[in-house]
Amino acid sequence: MKKFLLSCSLALGIGANAQYNYTADPTTDANLIYFAATPTTTTGCVGGGLSQTGNATNTQIGAGINLTTLTDSDPSQTNNGQAATITLSYKKTGTGAGTLYLVYFDTDAGGTTWGVNTIASASITSSTVTTCTTLTGTIPAGTLKLDGSKDYAYGYFFVRSSGSSTIVTADYKIVQNVVTTAPSCTTITSPTNGSVISAGQPSITWTAAPTAIDYKLTIGTTSGGSEVFNGTVSGTSYAFPATVNTTYYAKVVPSNLSGDATGCTEITFSTNNTVSYCTASGPASAQYDKITNVTFANINNTSPGSTTPYPPGYEDFTSVVGNVNKESTYGLVVKSDRVYAGDVIRAFIDYNNNGTFGDAGELVATINVTANSTTYTSATTNIAIPATATEGTTRMRVLIYDSTATFASTLATTGCGTATYGQVEDYTLNIAGPVMAVSDVNKGGVTVYPNPFTDVLKISDVKGVKSVSINDVSGREVKSLAPAAELNLSNLKAGLYIVNLKMEDGSVKTFKAIKK
Repeated sequence: MKKFLLSCSLALGIGANAQYNYTADPTTDANLIYFAATPTTTTGCVGGGLSQTGNATNTQIGAGINLTTLTDSDPSQTNNGQAATITLSYKKTGTGAGTLYLVYFDTDAGGTTWGVNTIASASITSSTVTTCTTLTGTIPAGTLKLDGSKDYAYGYFFVRSSGSSTIVTADYKIVQNVVTTAPSCTTITSPTNGSVISAGQPSITWTAAPTAIDYKLTIGTTSGGSEVFNGTVSGTSYAFPATVNTTYYAKVVPSNLSGDATGCTEITFSTNNTVSYCTASGPASAQYDKITNVTFANINNTSPGSTTPYPPGYEDFTSVVGNVNKESTYGLVVKSDRVYAGDVIRAFIDYNNNGTFGDAGELVATINVTANSTTYTSATTNIAIPATATEGTTRMRVLIYDSTATFASTLATTGCGTATYGQVEDYTLNIAGPVMAVSDVNKGGVTVYPNPFTDVLKISDVKGVKSVSINDVSGREVKSLAPAAELNLSNLKAGLYIVNLKMEDGSVKTFKAIKK
């Protein structure tokens, strides 16, 4: 078992906190890690110390005591996840300047690349520091959980800004409270009990319980249920998939090594028929990488480009609706009046209408821009609507951004975040069932004939038909007609068309017809 190097210095009564502390001698501790300049041993403030020099060659130096590779002879305790206070003393010679950080390091278990996490700092000037100076800071509760997933160390990191400085550090001390009782319950802050929220990916959030290591969360659609989520969360929030018009029940139970909180209260809340989505945008001030037109199915939407006033980084075109059918394919074309090599255009469709674009298959198009252009028109990307898509209205998101600039890491995979350059546009898609073949329609008691036809397409029974619309294969409506036994389509070009019979009961009968 990996252990935490803390020795007991004070034992309190049962149900109270004990305090563990340990001071390492970095000159003899076999668990030393270091960066850049190899440390040498020297006289510290109390006992031995480490000496390292930061200069133009070694602009960043540091050292730490590895908490997860201790020998059994070291004083230690198993993980408890509580906050830990760390201190060290330092002196400095030389005329260099920079910043000295008190830090904890972390890496994947057994890894060699350490992350640096700052908890306190001191400005180092060109003056010599001859008196031992102490840096103190606290590693937050819930951070040092030595469960085998990560290795940890604590110590210092020096970033040189000029000159050459020799840093002497000593007295690496760590103090932590050890909890011997289970934590108390927490309070769920959002959603509030009895509230109505939007569906999609809402987050349940709660206040931190002071002695908790993690939290056991259950979410269900009945009181005490856990079929939506039943697991352990290390933080104080969790986003879950919520469907429209549904009632949910949730409970959060703080936990530590001494047990779980008892008597925690369950809350209930409901979703309305609105699905919310994550935010995404580009900068409003930049004139570059703006979308000027999106064409998809029957959508053909033109928007402002690189002209003043510049359009916003996000434009809401959800009032523009594209009609598509499952198992049909539609071409996407995106235009811009200012793109650069390295730009990327992506499109997402929320096929299951759950408020996120991160599900498998929902990144539907990736178009790489290879050259600068002020009259850019993308090649057509064909998007096949899957048979598994949820019927009804959902969201389509189209975005363009500079892939070489800084942008939110989630933008490329989930459609969320803010790009350094670029723009995001949202549209609505209405997904209908597969287009029926004529033979399928005949089975339903309605026939269309002849097929193929020349100028007139006949419908065997128009009883209950409210209106008729004709769409081309891209989904664009080319004709709208009143119901009639004979439809005059002589002005249409030869090709494949989709005929939609909109019934008085709200249903739609859809089939293909070929004009010669």
